[in-house]
Amino acid sequence: MPGFIDAHLHFAWGASYVEDIGVRHARTMSEVLTKLRDYAKANPAKEWLVGHEFSYGYPDLASGAFHKSMFDEVVSDRPVFFYSGMAHAAWVNSRALTAAGINSTTPDPEGGIIVRDEHGQPTGWLKENAAFLVKRLIPPATAEQMTSALEKALALAASCGITRVQSAGYDDHIFSILRELQQKGRLTCRFTLSSVIEPSADVDAKLAEMTELRTAYDDDYIQFRIGKFFLDGVLESHTGYMPRGYADQPEETGVLLWEVEDYRNAVAKVQASGFQVWTHAIGEGAIQTALDAYEADAKNSKLCRPRVEHVEIPRAGDIARFRKIGAIASLQPSMIYPKDEWLGMEGIWEVRAGGENLPRAFPIRAILDAGGAVAFGTDWPIIDLNPLLGIRKAVVRQSMDRQPESGWVPAQAVTVEEALQAYSLGAAYAGHREHREGSISVGKLADLVILDSNPLTQDPQAIPDLCVTATLVGGQLVYGTLPGHALHDA
Repeated sequence: MPGFIDAHLHFAWGASYVEDIGVRHARTMSEVLTKLRDYAKANPAKEWLVGHEFSYGYPDLASGAFHKSMFDEVVSDRPVFFYSGMAHAAWVNSRALTAAGINSTTPDPEGGIIVRDEHGQPTGWLKENAAFLVKRLIPPATAEQMTSALEKALALAASCGITRVQSAGYDDHIFSILRELQQKGRLTCRFTLSSVIEPSADVDAKLAEMTELRTAYDDDYIQFRIGKFFLDGVLESHTGYMPRGYADQPEETGVLLWEVEDYRNAVAKVQASGFQVWTHAIGEGAIQTALDAYEADAKNSKLCRPRVEHVEIPRAGDIARFRKIGAIASLQPSMIYPKDEWLGMEGIWEVRAGGENLPRAFPIRAILDAGGAVAFGTDWPIIDLNPLLGIRKAVVRQSMDRQPESGWVPAQAVTVEEALQAYSLGAAYAGHREHREGSISVGKLADLVILDSNPLTQDPQAIPDLCVTATLVGGQLVYGTLPGHALHDA
């Protein structure tokens, strides 16, 4: 088959997940703390201890909330910083709070919340931008450390049959390392790269930087072409922008990280410069704001194919606008009913959004039926990197133990063929690469994956059990075994 293209992940962050304390598969708080204890013991020279992907639903999380004391009991001599499973919150120990100067008098930063106890003391739980008060203090990895981590991440991608990744930001520090790996013949995956444009940015100055990057990175292996915006947070922490309120907290509307007019002007400038725009937009208000900006710049949008990332709950009237505008809906199907990935979170989405909104949850079927373009990714390391897990989830909309029995909003399910296309030609189209990648055709790059059985003839429930036997990039074997000689680009 054509190689899988992951249309949305964070590759440098994923490499860090491989190197740091990964707890995505932990089932209890005790297991999380044991992993921290073991890692601290095995890495006595580490100045900071960093973990990734803690969940909100551990059965032994007695109070239902995280507290610095739990970390303090395990590690008190060094700062500890853990990212949440959706990357929109962090959990730290007392040492980290002290290092950042966070105390009872520290004000909440714009776009962030320092969670406090009944006495006004920080608990160590930091939502949205509050996490950056601590994160900015973590020493960056050295070039050698980052290279080692990236090579491990590249090996993992190859084992999953992934031949291109479209990385969704915070990778700027690895661009030169990727180029060095390419020059040494050790880059086993193709990269589409982006740079995040913050609300506080001087957009003109940022565009000047981006233009230099586009000139420096513009070949079939490494291509820079994207300006990434964040409009809101996530529903699970009440930070996705829901201007009509949340079902469980009607007075809460979440956050809109940009002033609407500033965002619209920035989008127009970025597209006028020939860059593609990606916008993180999960709540219905953020999705509408993104589409409004794209529609206001209609001519450039048709050329640039702007994307809405995540698209978890669009308003009914916005679903057909994707085709009208020429915008791409970029979704991560493994996040549908996320019982397997985020322990205890499988029912939270419906609680936040409300049962009346459930029919529009991750509306892949509706967007396709309206003629919209869809691409699939993982948001790795938030979700497992394996595309086969997402393909199954998009088709059956159930957790691995087949819950709910009838599927979660089964009317939005897609076929196996549609899911495969969203992970190949659909993703290539979303990255302006359909002329070179995404299908097996004369004149395209020989980026291929060989599975041990045909997913189109399998029970969809069994698709994750398929094995990648070989992955080829540019006709060269980068994973597995292949009888005979290596292929060559057509």
